[in-house]
Formats: sequence, structure tokens, C-alpha cells
Amino acid sequence: MKNKQHTFTVHSARHGKAGVEQYSKLANGGKKPDLVLMDIKMPVMNGIEATRMITDNDPAANIYLFTAYAGTEVERNALAAGAKGTLSKDTDWTKIAEKIVNILESA
Repeated sequence: MKNKQHTFTVHSARHGKAGVEQYSKLANGGKKPDLVLMDIKMPVMNGIEATRMITDNDPAANIYLFTAYAGTEVERNALAAGAKGTLSKDTDWTKIAEKIVNILESA
């Protein structure tokens, strides 16, 4: 089986509020992100509130938590705010990239 190659365009934000603003700017400009990796613990605005704000405006937003808090109440709160799932920070990058490809291919 031949490996597929994938190209990603990555945008980043320094904190949750900037992430909400960036998502809105991209979506309103016709470049809605296919996937958002959202940290939970961030300055200015945490990932739970940022997820809630994005999904309030776009319920179809494809947000996955990228966190070390998998399996905790913090994770459950973020999922309740609209995140679709979790990618654990303690997984190696090859597995994370594979999971991202699987998420995007199944969307």
C-alpha cells in the first residue's frame, strides 16, 4: 500500500480570544478551517470558552481538543461546549498526524 501525502495549511493563535477572532475571519472570508485543534489551558480566554464561542456561531465547526487533560472533568466540559473529540498531547506526532488525516478524511 502506498502512503498518501497530505498538505495542511496551518493557522495559529496565541490565546483563545485570538483563536475565536481568527476562526471568524477565516470563515467569513470563505476559508473556514476544516479542523481546529484547541488547547484548553490558555491565557486571555481558555479553550472551553473559545470552543463555546466558535460553536455558538458555527455549530458545524470541527473542533478537537489538543490537551493533556484527556479523561478529566475539564475535558468533559470542553466536549459539552461543542468539541467533537480529543487528541492527547502525550501521543507521538506521527500518531497525531495520522489521527488528523483520519478526522479530515471522515468529515
